[in-house]
Amino acid sequence: MALIPIFVPVIFSQPVREAYLQIVNRQIAKIAPPEFVFIGDSLTANGNWRWLLSRNPFSAVNLAEPGATINEVSVQLVKARAYHAEFLVVLVGSNDLLVLHRNVHQIVCNYASLLDNIPMGQKTLITLIPYTSFPNDSDLISEFNTEIVKLSNRSDWIVVDLNPYISKDAILLSSFTTDGVHFNERAYQIWRDEILKRTKLQ
Repeated sequence: MALIPIFVPVIFSQPVREAYLQIVNRQIAKIAPPEFVFIGDSLTANGNWRWLLSRNPFSAVNLAEPGATINEVSVQLVKARAYHAEFLVVLVGSNDLLVLHRNVHQIVCNYASLLDNIPMGQKTLITLIPYTSFPNDSDLISEFNTEIVKLSNRSDWIVVDLNPYISKDAILLSSFTTDGVHFNERAYQIWRDEILKRTKLQ
């Protein structure tokens, strides 16, 4: 009976469960590193990557946080190194671009700084910013994605572009979003398939 207070929060409280799994993941990673570690904002954080990618809950670690900016994801990158994952998956920039309305040049500089801190030899997938359902966002996203591709071409990183599958005429289709910005399960399945295809794990 004394075990009940310990395990009930882990089962029923998602934040506690996630914190607990991260502690367990860190310990397991010392012996068997995960295949994937994810960093980014809410688009990444909302994905149930442990179960999307495989039936092994320890095959992926998700360090992404809702609302994260590029500079905050740089902190996630530092944490990600400790897991020694085979693949690093990065998607970030929407908050800097569309919420905080920062200057595109400054955003690109911050993004370049983030990429410069990726360890040499780390297999990395860079996911381009998805379009939203709001036409006013399209040109900014296109401009920033062009810069991301230029930065990514400096190394052997894999660029993942979901937009051809989930958007039309630079507009995110309603069948792939919950609110015009964030993904639904169909969009996450497409993202998963692209990751697995690019890493040849299917």
